[in-house]
Amino acid sequence: MYFNIGIDIEQVSRFKKRDNRLFEKIFSKKELKKMKNYNAQHLAGIFSAKEAIIKACNPIEKLKLKEIEIFNRKEGHPHAIIKSKAIRARDLKISISHSKDYAVAFAILSIK
Repeated sequence: MYFNIGIDIEQVSRFKKRDNRLFEKIFSKKELKKMKNYNAQHLAGIFSAKEAIIKACNPIEKLKLKEIEIFNRKEGHPHAIIKSKAIRARDLKISISHSKDYAVAFAILSIK
């Protein structure tokens, strides 16, 4: 069994200005369609989750931001969709939290 963690914290203020060029580098087309009404805290949280996933998966595979998609399930909790040959999304658990000024995310990779 392989186990690893990743964590990331981001300033919400970085996402208050809608910078489409930056967002196109960070988020997939599918994510961009869904996030038109998202606030800065939500965007910072998604970015933070992607960074935490990259850190958790790094020893096995070096993922890029756009190879990771973050969405919410119907129940509200976040889940990741990743484009990877070595890692399956079900091997990955994430948690996202934010305040007015900061967003933080935690990723756990557990491969049997």
